[in-house]
Amino acid sequence: MNSKTEPKKKVTADYSDVALIEMPFCEIADHAGVMQTCKLDLITSKEKPAKPTPVVLFLHGGGFVPPCDKRQAYVSLFARHLTQAGYAVAAPDYPLFDSPAQRAASGGLPAGAAKAGEAVHKAYRYLVENGERLGLDTSRVAIMGGSAGGMAAFHALASYRDSYKAFVNLWGAPNPVPDLSGFPPTLSVHGTADPSVPYSWEKPIQKSFEEKGVWHRLISLEGAGHTPLDRIDEYLPPILTLLAERFVF
Repeated sequence: MNSKTEPKKKVTADYSDVALIEMPFCEIADHAGVMQTCKLDLITSKEKPAKPTPVVLFLHGGGFVPPCDKRQAYVSLFARHLTQAGYAVAAPDYPLFDSPAQRAASGGLPAGAAKAGEAVHKAYRYLVENGERLGLDTSRVAIMGGSAGGMAAFHALASYRDSYKAFVNLWGAPNPVPDLSGFPPTLSVHGTADPSVPYSWEKPIQKSFEEKGVWHRLISLEGAGHTPLDRIDEYLPPILTLLAERFVF
């Protein structure tokens, strides 16, 4: 466990140990109604696997406003861990608001999650339709999102009912809570001192999972703030267990 006296290690984007290909996957209207091309990074091991690879669709955070992109440092960090564990990672773009003012005027975080969720659905469909060509096993897809990416994942799961084997929500609790009926097994990670996405938002989510009969687990990181990468050793093993042992394989 991380000691409060230890300095936090700075995480920088690093894709040197993986193979990365960027590809367009959809045309979608942004928040101003202008069509844009969204692309996704397909991140895999440099060694070609002997059989099709299961996929984690990973959604970056950033509050749905710039700077917010799919190559943030923590995306590459998780991608390295996931590719080492035998997964491919698909990290898609999604439309952003121009500014916090536009976000507020357009409906705030829920509106951002709805538009991002639409792009996530299109990314999922692209992977399914092109999985064989890309060497992917799209019968085994999990979804994972950090912060705003977690909120986008909630919206995608609630609105489109695509076939995911598991959901990992990293400090991205939505408020209000969408309909959680039919959600895949879900693992949530959240710091109790998060100033950006209040930990208190987890309580109604976990209650709703219980009421809907969805398998769920909340890992509470005592005293941790937003995006606690310095404590990844506490929650990475349960994430890999969720993906590898109980639900995906």
